[in-house]
Amino acid sequence: MNRIAFIFQYLAMAVILSMLVSCEKEPDQGDVPESLQFLISLPESVSGAAGDIVSVKFYSGKGPKMGDVIVLKKSAEEILCNIVSVSSESFSFKISAQVETGKYVFSIRRGSQTKAIGEISFEIEKRIEISEKEGYNVYGLISCDGVGVPGVVVSDGVEVCVTDENGLYYMASKEYNRLVFMSIPSGYEAASEGILPNFHKTLDGNPKTTERADWTLTKVNNADHVMYVLGDMHLADRTRDLVQFADFTTDLNEQITANKSKKQYALTLGDMTWDLYWYSNAYDLYSYLDTMNSKVSGIQIFHTIGNHDHDMMADGDFNTVTAFKSKVAPTYYSFNIGNVHYVVLDNILCTNVPKADGSGRDYNSSLTTDQINWLKKDLSYVDKSKTLVITMHAQMYNENGSAAMNYASDLEQICSGYETHVMSAHTHVVWNNDKTASNGIFHHNSGAVCGTWWWTGYYTAGLGLCKDGSPSGYYVYEMTGNDVKWRFKPTGKDFSHMFRSYDRNQIALTGANFTPDAKSDKAAAFEKSASHWVSRSTDNYVYINVFDYDPSWEIEVTENGKALTTELVKAKDPLHLVSYEAKRYNANANPTSSFNAYSVSSHLFRVRASSSSSTLEIKVTDRFGNTATETMKRPKAFSINAYK
Repeated sequence: MNRIAFIFQYLAMAVILSMLVSCEKEPDQGDVPESLQFLISLPESVSGAAGDIVSVKFYSGKGPKMGDVIVLKKSAEEILCNIVSVSSESFSFKISAQVETGKYVFSIRRGSQTKAIGEISFEIEKRIEISEKEGYNVYGLISCDGVGVPGVVVSDGVEVCVTDENGLYYMASKEYNRLVFMSIPSGYEAASEGILPNFHKTLDGNPKTTERADWTLTKVNNADHVMYVLGDMHLADRTRDLVQFADFTTDLNEQITANKSKKQYALTLGDMTWDLYWYSNAYDLYSYLDTMNSKVSGIQIFHTIGNHDHDMMADGDFNTVTAFKSKVAPTYYSFNIGNVHYVVLDNILCTNVPKADGSGRDYNSSLTTDQINWLKKDLSYVDKSKTLVITMHAQMYNENGSAAMNYASDLEQICSGYETHVMSAHTHVVWNNDKTASNGIFHHNSGAVCGTWWWTGYYTAGLGLCKDGSPSGYYVYEMTGNDVKWRFKPTGKDFSHMFRSYDRNQIALTGANFTPDAKSDKAAAFEKSASHWVSRSTDNYVYINVFDYDPSWEIEVTENGKALTTELVKAKDPLHLVSYEAKRYNANANPTSSFNAYSVSSHLFRVRASSSSSTLEIKVTDRFGNTATETMKRPKAFSINAYK
């Protein structure tokens, strides 16, 4: 190499070194300092309040260090947030009091070096300071999106108070019921624990201690909604009940899917379980919840207590409900959905004296003065423009309209001025009492999901019947503002299954026909029970069982274009007689007396045809204009298989 070439090479190397040194000392604006070379998994958004700690993960490099600062930039404003902890894979920073709801550029600063990471949005909650108050032993905050919700009614079952403008409530409670609950306001939902809405808290029962109970609500549009009303289920893991129950939940889930564009909820009417089998079959309230949570999702289910949801092995009414209150819900409470105020009551008053053999399981159908007094206070916060729905297990009225429980007249007075729907179950029979003209109450006695305690489906798969011959099933209520519409939904059948017809000339419920294997006394007992139907008739009567009938319905029957006169009669449903009683007697067993067919007087009709072979056109129309029809070709055979 000559001398000139060497000089040029030396100068070139010097220039390169000079440039490298310059880059180390004075990095360009877009360069990333080596000390800040790491990758961060930055969340898109953060919800919280000033002082909250936010954790952020990094996945390459050494990560930030203690002493580094978070820089949040919006326009020209810079807000600094301190890093409070660093681990091998994440770091945490505290939200500055200067941060407001909005979008910021997120950077990390170390000394004079700053690295921009990306954009992050903050949703800053307003935190409400809450503290104890002298003279009040139960208090709390009800909030939504970090803001207190005013006007929410809160109760311990005796005292009733309401949240202030900040969503705070204070109560002087004797803690007799050992719980506190809120009446969920319209336009909101409580959090869910499976199917259960979380609207109540357990208290320690000591009024000398101070306890706090908070709830967080979620805003929803439930002005219009669907309510599924579920009568007696009687799950006990016997008589193939869980298999049959799966058919019911399949049906219910189909309805939930069909109504997925609407807000939906469900209400039980008690007797979800069977207290005797809590012990003998190890199927209790927890088992019921496990079953429901495994079969139904996507809706909240509110619960009414039934007589079989009381622990009759406990002594006295108060102690019989301990299990229900700890596992399911208060025994009485209220909540609001849309323009409907729902009230759940316990009208099973236990008078039991428990005995080892399971006897002594006595009760009365009665409200209590505690419930009456609480309800007066609860309704003081409910405008008369609201529709009132009250649930209870045992019926408020008998089929003939007479009072069926203690304190019925008190309840009528309390409900005065409201459009009121009272829903009950208990009897495994369907009937309606329309008393709206006299006291504003429409009473729905709602049958049973289990029919006759699952027995008819046990003997004949797919045949679920209540004691009055109505199908096992449930109700679907459409709540639109103050407009209430309902339809009975038979399990496994269409809504159009509104009635069943029988050709009386073809029915002879003799022991020889339906209890051929029974001993003579059992066959005779069956015929006694079925006395209305034993002898084959030649009078050309047709019977029509209209399941959810009320006097606003129309029943039209024509023969060769001529209208026939319908007549309301009182009799047992023949299909129930042969699908339950006959099966038990034929096995030389006695049917359970309370399971036997019910002499229905409110929805069994008959017409008289002119001949035994004429064809009848039957049309049934409910109060909302829904219709069902049958072209009844006679003679029409009678058997279980003919109606299955």
